[in-house]
Amino acid sequence: MMCALRLAESGVRGVAILEKNERLGRKLSATGNGQGNVTNEDMASRHYFSSTGSAENVLKRFGKSDLLQYLSKLGGLFGADEVGRVYPASRQASSVTDLFRFALARAGVRVLTGETVLEVRKGADFSVRTKNGEYGAKYLVLACGGKASPHFGSDGDGYRFASSFGHTITPLFPSLVRLRTEQTDIRALKGIRSYCAAELIRKEGGRDKTIAVGRGDVLFTDAGVSGDLIFRLSAFCAQGDKLYLNFLPDFSKESVFSLLSEKARYYAELGAEDLLRGVVNSAIGRVVLKRCGISSAVSIRKAAAVLPTIVKMLFAFELTIGKSEGFENAQVTKGGVSMRELDDRLMSKKCDRLYIIGETVDVDGECGGYNLQWAFSSGAVAAEAIKERECNAV
Repeated sequence: MMCALRLAESGVRGVAILEKNERLGRKLSATGNGQGNVTNEDMASRHYFSSTGSAENVLKRFGKSDLLQYLSKLGGLFGADEVGRVYPASRQASSVTDLFRFALARAGVRVLTGETVLEVRKGADFSVRTKNGEYGAKYLVLACGGKASPHFGSDGDGYRFASSFGHTITPLFPSLVRLRTEQTDIRALKGIRSYCAAELIRKEGGRDKTIAVGRGDVLFTDAGVSGDLIFRLSAFCAQGDKLYLNFLPDFSKESVFSLLSEKARYYAELGAEDLLRGVVNSAIGRVVLKRCGISSAVSIRKAAAVLPTIVKMLFAFELTIGKSEGFENAQVTKGGVSMRELDDRLMSKKCDRLYIIGETVDVDGECGGYNLQWAFSSGAVAAEAIKERECNAV
């Protein structure tokens, strides 16, 4: 939508969108839990991942300020929350979709819905065959999304089309997705949110290897863990990995041990579960004690006998990663068309006048508006490149 609109506004004629769904922007309308987190105040390339390149050049050409200025021009009002996530003032993602829908109609972009593309070919120009017919084009932009949330229509077709032009597709993984874990002990934590540090460990060659680390919110669910920290780690996880949660990342083990030792001395006769009250969430405290073999019925004095184990558990609460929830529940796809096979304006190095943008490319971002910014930025940059090429041709 961004690419088509920018092209039409720049004077390029004959712009058309072939849309598989019966309406445009279904996935856009569901972003940010339906609230439309379009970008982030802390916009930098370090928030993006790619095994084959970097998002930096594209973001420099069309970044956060460019996007917000443009969305305002389209008639939207946007603002940031306390952690920098930028939303429409309406807090409705569908408002963003509407801005594009109205502008596309006004600009004269031909929008063809219900068009499932079956095949794309290149002769002198491009030919796109759908279930309903065949279309020709001088330029072709693949903006097909990835494999995440296929119920919105993104089922990975873009990778097949790119491969038909000789492009390499890096391994694909679901990202920004909840993690299933072992259920032992943690069912009692359903709905509990905690700020944690985390370390993801994998056994390789008989040794433990750190795969990823991070800090952020963890939300316990009926099947495992969710939250922004888990979303960031999810792309790196494999079944059988160990996830270690640190419930007190801003404190040292020594200071916590000292505090709990004093507490045990002053309140020796209180129940064991009171030992961790005021230190961590009460439900988390009960689960930690249970894992350490301490019944809530015993006194703090008895719990203090295993205080080193309790402190160790607070700083390294172990969960075993189970089967992934997969692309069906993921927000974004990690991997895609190799960045090495695209120029700095996202034109294919394999096929002249073919552009590949958005989630179809091997770029994914953290949770917090980064993936929508990439989608908008890549669309705008491809449009600029096509416009310049058309102007030079004239």
